[in-house]
Amino acid sequence: MALRLPLLLAAALTTAAALAPAVAADEIVQPDRVPVADRQCDAGQRAASLAADQQRVLDRLGSLRVLHGPQDAAALAALGGWGPDSHGWVQYRGVGVGLLNLPRSLDIIAKGIEGVTAGSIARDAVTSGQPTGLFYRSLNPNAVHDDPYMPSFPYELVGWFYGAVYTPGLTPIENGLCVFPTDWGFHERGVHAFPTFDMVTQPPAEEWVGQDPGTIPAALPNPPGLVHPRAWDLHVWMVPGSDTPITGAVNTAQVVVGHDGGIPGSFPYPGGPTSVGPDLPEHHGH
Repeated sequence: MALRLPLLLAAALTTAAALAPAVAADEIVQPDRVPVADRQCDAGQRAASLAADQQRVLDRLGSLRVLHGPQDAAALAALGGWGPDSHGWVQYRGVGVGLLNLPRSLDIIAKGIEGVTAGSIARDAVTSGQPTGLFYRSLNPNAVHDDPYMPSFPYELVGWFYGAVYTPGLTPIENGLCVFPTDWGFHERGVHAFPTFDMVTQPPAEEWVGQDPGTIPAALPNPPGLVHPRAWDLHVWMVPGSDTPITGAVNTAQVVVGHDGGIPGSFPYPGGPTSVGPDLPEHHGH
């Protein structure tokens, strides 16, 4: 069963770029400083919020917490639009297989096009229980982790993530969710390089990590592939035996074996004046 999603995604990105509306210069907002956090939750309230978020996700997925075969993958796509991204069914070390809500992902990408829509969104929003993507790992003892076209069923859910347009210093509005600003990292700008679709990061020139919006460059990337801008990322990982998940760039609650492919290192956290909030022990999975 050969997936043709990379070609479909490439066509969709071309369409998104063509249809993206022009933005007047006076509408562009690109703050260079972190505002005072608007979140009022303390550590206990944050933990309760993450537990409630997990319950919402699990209630929504029901039996699709485990994918036994193609029929379950189809049901997952029908439920929330979640399906293999341009990495296909590759399972990455410390992360798993990412199944994206494609329309939401394309919306984020379309809003990061240099000179077209970039900077038009000052602060994006996410909603608890409606993750942008889900993370699964294969339970198949003979799984082939680096094959983007052939899945290795069955898969079990290990986590999920919320993605949003990246604006330096302005983490997303959290509807029904309250975490520390420092829980938010970002997916680095880059290219999913042909023919393997592994991640090649292409961070912009900047004085500190996260200073630049990291929009899609106007020139074609080298190597060729499918490009995307920076995007805010909040990764939430299930903890075996606990109702409260943790956050972090990679999964530190369970062992997720797999292909490297540049993915585990493509989720940095902002630094310098664009870092947000105190560096507390509750964040980054600790």
